[in-house]
Amino acid sequence: MASISIIGGGITGLTCAYKLANSGHRVTVFEKTSASGGLAASFSSDGFYFDYGPHEFCTENDTLIHLLEDVLEDNLLVRHKKAAQFFNNAYIDYPISPVGIIRQLDPFLTARIGAEVFAQRLRSLVYEYSDHSFERWVNSRFGPTLYNTYFKPYTEKVWGIDPDQLDSRTASNRIAFNSIFDYLLKSVSYFVFKRNDFDSIHSPLKDKFFYCKNGIGTLTTSLLQKCLKSGVKFVNNCSLKEIEVIDGRATTLYFENGRTVEKSDYVISTIPLTTMLSCIGEKTQNLPIRFRSMIFVFMELPKSEISPYSWVYFPDKDICFQRLTDFGHFDAEMSPSGQTGICLEISCFSDDPIWSATDAEIINNVRLGLNKAGLLPFEEKSKAHVKRREYIYPIQIMGYEEIVSNLLDPVRSLKNFVTTGRQGLYKYCNMNECMEMALSVAEQIDSGTNSFEYNLRSTWKGAGVTQPTNGDSR
Repeated sequence: MASISIIGGGITGLTCAYKLANSGHRVTVFEKTSASGGLAASFSSDGFYFDYGPHEFCTENDTLIHLLEDVLEDNLLVRHKKAAQFFNNAYIDYPISPVGIIRQLDPFLTARIGAEVFAQRLRSLVYEYSDHSFERWVNSRFGPTLYNTYFKPYTEKVWGIDPDQLDSRTASNRIAFNSIFDYLLKSVSYFVFKRNDFDSIHSPLKDKFFYCKNGIGTLTTSLLQKCLKSGVKFVNNCSLKEIEVIDGRATTLYFENGRTVEKSDYVISTIPLTTMLSCIGEKTQNLPIRFRSMIFVFMELPKSEISPYSWVYFPDKDICFQRLTDFGHFDAEMSPSGQTGICLEISCFSDDPIWSATDAEIINNVRLGLNKAGLLPFEEKSKAHVKRREYIYPIQIMGYEEIVSNLLDPVRSLKNFVTTGRQGLYKYCNMNECMEMALSVAEQIDSGTNSFEYNLRSTWKGAGVTQPTNGDSR
């Protein structure tokens, strides 16, 4: 069996460790912080349990589902999605619901949006879409009204750049165009013919999802315990400094605390791509890739819910946060009886003024936003916590795939080294995709591979790292 060093103890690293240890490999996980899990972790306060935003599993991957069942046992929950967007001063079901559009949105605005979407759909039958940016992708499918009133302000808020600089895959991987189009057609049908056959519409974004009792940290803790029982060693407070490469192999790992690790059969990196590249001696200054950071504000509320929704999106620029999560809708046991905990997410760069603002200032801005959204009177005080995290979202600018592919050139030549996960491959992917990447890497190591190929376009089942082929891996 092989000796394997995993750099980074987030969900990707933990999943790799779990799978490889169960196959009999000797695994050591090195984590720069005092605890494993990364963002897939929870913390508690006064009987409340909080996640860093809405963590959910939306997967049909049987291997991953079986892993969740094995690791979580009775702690695996199934929940229904109930999300909304605060759009044009109204709460609209998300994904877009015809009933919500009709009941909650201005009818003239609804008619204009519907006409534009219909026109763009007809146009697609004649002209092939030629869109490379987020802006062009959305405009060519939804028209200017919905783009300018919702998609543009929300995208700028989350990513911090103009949508015409974002790659179109940022949109295509997350927006179910066909479902939204069908919903709009059903809305027209309701207006004209008074037909209500909405239930016949199936949207991949509107189904059930898997969750954990007492928050996603239950998964992290369970994975950690299972790994320990399988012999995995964990070394915390251990930040990677350098990877020595000799004859096409990663030979020695050097850490900031003076620790060295020699002669691992395989090294798996899940840390940010730019950090990893600097550790192997590659220049990372002035690279055209950046990660978006996040400020999380957690509040303990003396009420059972703040809204009927599990989470809500906020494109309004006058509201500082872009998403609200109410954990009472995920698991009632995450809060004391009759109370609920919420999380507000504020996207920013670590050099933005809000990043260095005081906790009190940030909480005050959040209260102003909640008041504007009609969710919480400004004068109502509740205990709040502020936490800052870097390297949250990789910003997929135009041409990012070619950029990342070129950055991976020195890594491809390494016979025993692979980088994976959201941060490791600079991919905007969710938690189950990260776990699927980890399973794919583990399976390849089990097979004894001595080379890894990178598929930057893949988003499901083995995303990111694939079996070697004779073709161009780019």
